[in-house]
Amino acid sequence: MKEITAEIKKSLHTFVNRFIKTDDELFNTILGNFEYYNTARKELLLEAGKVADKVFFLPEGFVRFFHIKENGIEVTSDFYFAPGFITSFTSLIEQKPSIVNIQAMVKMDILFIKYKNLIALYDQEHKIERLGRLLAEQVFISSEKHLFSFLNDLPQERYEWLIREYPEYIKNIPLHYLASYLGITPESLSRIRNRT
Repeated sequence: MKEITAEIKKSLHTFVNRFIKTDDELFNTILGNFEYYNTARKELLLEAGKVADKVFFLPEGFVRFFHIKENGIEVTSDFYFAPGFITSFTSLIEQKPSIVNIQAMVKMDILFIKYKNLIALYDQEHKIERLGRLLAEQVFISSEKHLFSFLNDLPQERYEWLIREYPEYIKNIPLHYLASYLGITPESLSRIRNRT
């Protein structure tokens, strides 16, 4: 297994410390439960129909959440950008098959923790359990904002927000994925891009 680099350790440490303050001992306890993994571009980190048994930390890059409708059409439901923790939380918590696929959009170095190790950490250390709660709250807030935006904002407004927030990533997302995420056709997205 490849050793976790100092840069990845720093990214995890900085991100965790946004939620809880860690001393060296606590951070090393957290870090000791993570494993390193190098993803290929377009690799599935989680496949629909399988139970999520890992939580991934992205120090770099971004992932796409998508599902395939009965008619075979692929629908992009979300993008998650580094840094942050990602998984299908519904599948993880309920330990039921995931309804979404999670796909690495670029080649990247990531960390993951197995669900059983995460639960053991929660039992072992109150501050880590608190970290889990705070992160879950962030997931809920993000999901609510995403839903509100989808229901109330025009596709052009949602596209402009993505460009403002994640310009370095948006240019690397294929047009049909972005269009699917925005709920419009690739042709409509091309027209929006030409206007912005």
